[in-house]
Amino acid sequence: MLDQTIRKLGRNADEALKRATQLLSRAEELEIERAIRTLQVIKGKTYAKALLKENGKVLNEFSFDIGISLMLKKGRITQAELDLWYEEAEKKRFEGHIFQPLPDKADAWALFQHIRNKLSPLSFAAQDLIDLHQKLMLPPSTSKITRKAAKTALELGMWNLLNKEQREEVILALDWNELPRPQKLEFFSWLPEATKAKILALGSNTAREKATGAEHQRQKKSATPT
Repeated sequence: MLDQTIRKLGRNADEALKRATQLLSRAEELEIERAIRTLQVIKGKTYAKALLKENGKVLNEFSFDIGISLMLKKGRITQAELDLWYEEAEKKRFEGHIFQPLPDKADAWALFQHIRNKLSPLSFAAQDLIDLHQKLMLPPSTSKITRKAAKTALELGMWNLLNKEQREEVILALDWNELPRPQKLEFFSWLPEATKAKILALGSNTAREKATGAEHQRQKKSATPT
């Protein structure tokens, strides 16, 4: 289920989390106003050429923001919705009159609602991912990472999203033979220098692996991260 959520939003957990933030974060008022102004300028140039060809003259103003920015802000438009709204509005020809760069409020709202419905499946997936991320990011004193959550974090590639304390919890929540090699090496790097020296002095890789696993088991039992 969570693996499907990751794939919906990006190629890996880090990319998916960035996309989720964009899908759920409300657009800043300045960004909304900038989108409206840019749309008016870009489309206005096209309409100016058409008007010049049609009438032999150009008006100084073709259209203006008749409350569209405020309407989108009150609609709590997200950054992802604003980006898509702008793309669609730039391509669309609005029917108020032939020289109309901006939609009227009704058209602008209808386009916004269409985009919100279009993005809603991704928004739900984004909320699921953010919820999981926040759960994993709780301070250790508040909520220990469970064995299931630890396995999920590794399986979904969320390791790089965790801080050092959370990484320690993940490593100690699992058995030694469940840890991928990078996590085993990271655990070894945390050991005191004297302990590492004793392990490295052993005669074979098998012996060193066994000794490191034993140290992991000791810390796991005592529940005292390095």
